[in-house]
Amino acid sequence: MPSVPEAPPLADRFLPAAFGFAVAALAWLRFSENTADNDLWGHVLYGQRVLALGHLEHTDVLSWTAAGQPWINHEVFAEIFLGLVHRLAGGTGLWLAMLVLAAVTVAIALRAGGGRDRRRQLAALGLFAVSINFIALGYAVRPQLFTMLAFVVLLVLLRRFFNGQFHWGLAVPWLFAAWTNLHGGYFAGWIIVLLAVGTEGAAALRPALIQRLRFAPPVPVRWWLPPAMAVTTTVALALNPWGFELVRWTFQTLLLPRPQISEWQPPGLTAGAMAFYLLVALSASAWLGSRLPRRPWEAATLVMLAVMAALQQRHAPLFALANLMLTPPHLWDALRRLAPHCAGLIALLRRRLVAPGLAIALCAAGAAGLAASLAPPREHPFTIEVPRDIYPVAAIEFMRSHQLTGRTLTFFDWGQQVLWELPDNPVSFDGRLDTVYPAAIREAHWRFYAGGAPGPGLDVAAAAVALLPTSSGGVALLQRAGWSLVYRDPLAAVLVQTPADHSALAGLSLPVQAGRTATQGRVPFPDALSPLATDRRPR
Repeated sequence: MPSVPEAPPLADRFLPAAFGFAVAALAWLRFSENTADNDLWGHVLYGQRVLALGHLEHTDVLSWTAAGQPWINHEVFAEIFLGLVHRLAGGTGLWLAMLVLAAVTVAIALRAGGGRDRRRQLAALGLFAVSINFIALGYAVRPQLFTMLAFVVLLVLLRRFFNGQFHWGLAVPWLFAAWTNLHGGYFAGWIIVLLAVGTEGAAALRPALIQRLRFAPPVPVRWWLPPAMAVTTTVALALNPWGFELVRWTFQTLLLPRPQISEWQPPGLTAGAMAFYLLVALSASAWLGSRLPRRPWEAATLVMLAVMAALQQRHAPLFALANLMLTPPHLWDALRRLAPHCAGLIALLRRRLVAPGLAIALCAAGAAGLAASLAPPREHPFTIEVPRDIYPVAAIEFMRSHQLTGRTLTFFDWGQQVLWELPDNPVSFDGRLDTVYPAAIREAHWRFYAGGAPGPGLDVAAAAVALLPTSSGGVALLQRAGWSLVYRDPLAAVLVQTPADHSALAGLSLPVQAGRTATQGRVPFPDALSPLATDRRPR
């Protein structure tokens, strides 16, 4: 058999390094995304109000449609953190905090998946490269950041517990005591705890079946330890201002339809969704092709999360992180067993010109990724940005400069921006959704945006101003009801019920028409506090 030319030692060393650089650059490009989430204004504002008031607000004082309604602010710890970071370092501080939390979360996941073996670490890095886009879906400046971190910590604790280090189970309830006050994703973590305890318990009862399915037998444990961990974790869920009522509410909100929120919809059959399904197929093949011991609870967790992600896109980051932690050993073992069947490809990759060429290509790709992170559409790449074609920056400036104050009919996605920018404009609806607004108000707004009669849940005649998407059916509905269109650009429209009540409009040729420049470019997220951040007066 003819010998295959070996790659020089430098190429052997530089090819993995070049691959690592390219993966790191792609991760930087995706995780450094700095577009403001539509709830960011609210999260920061609510946290700063808690800091200023010294207590949690249990009823709504920020809207005019739900004033006095109970407010289940289930993300209060996360919002206090975001509010404090913004107070200290503005939009740049928020962006940096997001990056630090992302780096810590991914580092824990990679360490758990890669272990100490260099080849397994390369398998974990390769799986991370495939998963970056799905993990990054969960990364914007919002409380979900804490669910990602708590989730990977939970999997580390469970792995150690079920590997025989049972004292790590003591940390699980404490984790949930904090997590329950940070973000509603705690509920998924709780289900995973129950699933893991139930799966391992069932495996202990059917050892013969476990052996036939090539799963690792459970580590011997006193029978009461796993149920005790599950019970104490469940009790810890009540360590929040609402007790077990928050758990009931969280379950109810999971069943709530969210037709206008894309991340709550199934991924469908788009190109991005195909990549997700390929990741699932790759991971399933790794588990099936591996001869390493497989833990029942780990397999059950991945299956559950894959199903959740297939039903709702927002769960894809959780699956990708869990997969990164649990699949690399099996992926490496499956690839090792597959290697003899790919000898020709491996030989090609080790030729003298191929390995250095690949290293150069990977370095070039990494450099391109770093350059893209500083290029348009980003204009202020080291802080949070507000795109003018997504958020009504120009329309809000028109309202502010012309003193268009009073009760405001607001679009769902823009409500919290209005709270921040226009403190004298109580909103009709905002991103707090069912944490504040009863079903009648929510449903009335969905009908109103579509151009239908809103019904008793929304009295449009009680408002003075409206800020809606130009394409919204609500614009035409208000005009038919006698409202006046006073401003319009390609994104947003401003209407008032009685122009004579707003003296600054006198002498203007209405409606003021703003062109495409109104929706071009980006502005930094405001560093200054909102007036409502320290306003103690009821509105």
